[in-house]
Amino acid sequence: MKYCDLHNHSSISDGTYTPRELVEYACEKGLSAIGLTDHNNVEGLEEFEKSAQELGIEYVFGAELTTDYQGKEIHLLALFITRKNANRIESFTKKQLASKDVSNRELEVRLKNGGYDISLDELKAKYGANINRAHFAKELVLKGYYKTTDDAFDTVLKTGNGFYIPPSRLDFLQGVALVREWGCVPVMAHPLLSVNKNELEQLLPVAKEKGLVGIEVYYPKFSQEEQNYLHSLAEKHGMLLSGGSDFHGSMKSSGDLGDACVPYDCYKKLDNFYKTIDK
Repeated sequence: MKYCDLHNHSSISDGTYTPRELVEYACEKGLSAIGLTDHNNVEGLEEFEKSAQELGIEYVFGAELTTDYQGKEIHLLALFITRKNANRIESFTKKQLASKDVSNRELEVRLKNGGYDISLDELKAKYGANINRAHFAKELVLKGYYKTTDDAFDTVLKTGNGFYIPPSRLDFLQGVALVREWGCVPVMAHPLLSVNKNELEQLLPVAKEKGLVGIEVYYPKFSQEEQNYLHSLAEKHGMLLSGGSDFHGSMKSSGDLGDACVPYDCYKKLDNFYKTIDK
């Protein structure tokens, strides 16, 4: 059976593989299609696209946008970003990253006041300009404050615990409409990490009206029961299936590339839908 992996991160945001290395690793893993979806960023497009074409693997370039729905953080994938529409999207993502930088500086101050020896400037020198909580988490582990990045996320980096206050975010439904405006395919990322089942069942019909095309059914943290539930929910609302490993390399203590075991057919159906969009 052929597989794809449509949700992954590179060193452009908070992964440890460059876009080229990610494509090479996907080929080593025997994947038939690979996706790159860095957080609020499209800088990796050229390297990723060129590498995939050279190595002969099908590919999806996208971005993972951080949105808000009734006070809950929901991640939205904008899939099938191309060089044609990347400039429009970049003007939006730059504003998102600027807002994130302010939030990072505030997080640095709160951590220092709480006794944690953390420097945002050092993080930027070490990992690049685009810093998020994953970088803070890794540094907290390296400095011995926590055993794993998950521990850091579950304590000082968790929203509502007094240290991390998120930046202002785009409304999820507005985000869906915006992604369609760009000529891309909007997919709700790892839905059950963001909302519970009741909230998801109320949200999906409204989101579909705004243009939501798919939801991630295949995700390493989802049990088979949860995948079956999401599969039936997607069918009920006429949504396409997607999925990915959310691979970050060694930046996060999560699974390996390809762990989501996403059927290749998911990529083909999303690609077929993309080809119908008036661009």
